[in-house]
Amino acid sequence: MRFSTLIARGPRLALLVASCLLTASAAFGQNKYQVAGEAILDKLNTKFYNASKQLYVEQLDGNENVVVERGGVSYVWPASHMLRALRYGALANPAKYTERLKSYAYALDQYLQNGKYASDIVRGADPLYDDNAIVGLALIDAYQQVLPTETGIYDRSLIGLNYCLSARDASWGVPQKEAELGRGKFYSQATILPALHCALLAKNNSDPKYLDIAKHYYELINDPSHRLRDAGTNLINQYSFNNNGVWSLSGNGENGAGYRAYQTTPDIQLALRLYQRTGDSRYLDDATLMANACLRQWYTPGKGVSEISFWGGSDMVEMLVDFYEVDRNAKWLDAARSIVDYLIDYGRDQLGYYPGTYSDTDGTWNLDRRYIFPANVQMMGQACAAAAILRVAQATSTPLATTGPAAAKATDLFPNPVKGRLTLQANRKPIASNVTVLNALGQTVLTTHAPAATLDVSALVPGVYTVSWLADGQRLTKRFVKQAD
Repeated sequence: MRFSTLIARGPRLALLVASCLLTASAAFGQNKYQVAGEAILDKLNTKFYNASKQLYVEQLDGNENVVVERGGVSYVWPASHMLRALRYGALANPAKYTERLKSYAYALDQYLQNGKYASDIVRGADPLYDDNAIVGLALIDAYQQVLPTETGIYDRSLIGLNYCLSARDASWGVPQKEAELGRGKFYSQATILPALHCALLAKNNSDPKYLDIAKHYYELINDPSHRLRDAGTNLINQYSFNNNGVWSLSGNGENGAGYRAYQTTPDIQLALRLYQRTGDSRYLDDATLMANACLRQWYTPGKGVSEISFWGGSDMVEMLVDFYEVDRNAKWLDAARSIVDYLIDYGRDQLGYYPGTYSDTDGTWNLDRRYIFPANVQMMGQACAAAAILRVAQATSTPLATTGPAAAKATDLFPNPVKGRLTLQANRKPIASNVTVLNALGQTVLTTHAPAATLDVSALVPGVYTVSWLADGQRLTKRFVKQAD
């Protein structure tokens, strides 16, 4: 029976066939997470992409028709999640998604109004500090991880960052909206995300100001007297207020109490980056407290995560994989895999889409949605699912996941980023097999015969490369960044 005949029999059978194809792909040696993640990206490019704008639309109706609104594109917040998804797509499959990531990053210029990112491309749309923070963070990640020669993307990332930093009051508080300036508001996303952005900039920047900003913000965010972080749960509240030197969760008729995972997870990532920059184990210990708190609050092994995709579902997965790559504790990666396994197996509806609504009753990642016909489909939910699944794909296609914690820790490339010679070690000895270097298009650009102690990569053009070798019958890979001389 032909595949087209099966599809004609209805969405339920189509979803079953899609699941079988995913299982078959994994059986033939492909990373099942990469197969699932690329399927989402391809569907986004087919159903949601507005070629005339080079941007993505906000939503489809239940018949998969584009709902035309606001000039036919999404708000900037969903756009930032789409940029994250494309970044992980480019890391998993450079030849397929790198150019799309690059063009999309520059297409986000359409959101710029009066020197900052507005919430919408419609003229006169309000700018929001948290929106600018998340766009800036998504852009710097794209620049550092995939497109290190695109200084235009680096420059654009600073737009969102500087907009937030310029709004700091005497207590370093930043609100969500310009109309809230002067109220002493300390809004989680508008403070934690810029701090994380600064910690990322500090990696390769000799100017100490970025590390100083990141460290100072971390102390303020996690100071119990500021009330943003709850001392009992180790979770981050939405926002707090400084009223005449006294910090409170309430002010101006608002209450900032309450947790969503996307508020605590970037604080954990900030702690991890500060641990990497300073070597101070205090940051790692604190990150461990908060990560375990997130697992207790939202995660049930084998049952997914009780959080909405864009309010922390994808952020939980990315944080867990980040943690695993720092301390090599398999429990973090196991939890991330369990979350996306449930999402892949149970989270897709009859049309094959992942949850995307703002409602906890039908938008969280712990629901069996296999028999639901959606009334509408949100782009942001699909982008978040793609980002989470492809983040796990990236981790499980590296020596960190395939050779076990001990072997992963024993294998290293340094310096990374590199300008001249790249040192390769396994168990502190030269890698004992032929080594191949591929560029972002999957083309072989360098080979060396075993044993390989160092590689001269000075002749390579700046960019992201993959180095691979054989060990115990397995093809192992790691990525490195070639910097300009």
